[in-house]
Amino acid sequence: MKLATLLVSAAAAVLAAPSSSPAEGIAARQNDLIYPHRTFRYWVQTGALKEDPQDQLLVVKNGIAADETTTIVTFEVSPELKGRRCKLLFDLWPRDVSTGSKQADVFTVINPPTHDFSAETVSKWRPAALAETQRSRDIHQGRISVNVPGSAVWIQSFQGYPEFDCPAGKLFALEYVGVNDEVAIRWDIGVTGPRIAPMPSAVTGKFRNLGSVIGREKFSASSALKSLSMLSSACRTVNFS
Repeated sequence: MKLATLLVSAAAAVLAAPSSSPAEGIAARQNDLIYPHRTFRYWVQTGALKEDPQDQLLVVKNGIAADETTTIVTFEVSPELKGRRCKLLFDLWPRDVSTGSKQADVFTVINPPTHDFSAETVSKWRPAALAETQRSRDIHQGRISVNVPGSAVWIQSFQGYPEFDCPAGKLFALEYVGVNDEVAIRWDIGVTGPRIAPMPSAVTGKFRNLGSVIGREKFSASSALKSLSMLSSACRTVNFS
């Protein structure tokens, strides 16, 4: 009976090992993403802004000044991310658009917009007031190439991008500007396009590595249970006492 007791104890220990499904891991990664707070289409010639321009081309260069636009995207970054690193993502799915050069320069923005302005409203402002509303393009962080469908490829990268220090507790803004004479890019606002992924902290990374190890051991645990079952059957056949 001692061998049988040992087998039962070993099986219980294996079954008690923690487990998680791949779906849970994917959901956790999605929940970690920071999606845009606001998205603006910005007409360079007039200074007009259109908030949440769904189903419109967002980044446009075609040689006609009145048509050409950039896109400004703002993110609200949690204060809890202080001291963490973030990574800028950009993806398109089949219904999105990327034609022409399929490239965009990525800039940070110093004074991001908080609401939209029509071209008519902008035209009525006195010069000083108009100057106060101008978007202040900050640092060129790099250049991306985007295909439909697919993830952006950074063909130029500065200041360590697409990774950067999380701007914790701040309204963070980026501007996407078309490259070369012809480009048209559109994404599904709030679904595809730009998002920010907080990178694991040192402690979180260790736990994730541990989870990977546990995942790799699942097959071994299953094999062990099968072996224990076979041994148990053998014990009953031999009739240990």
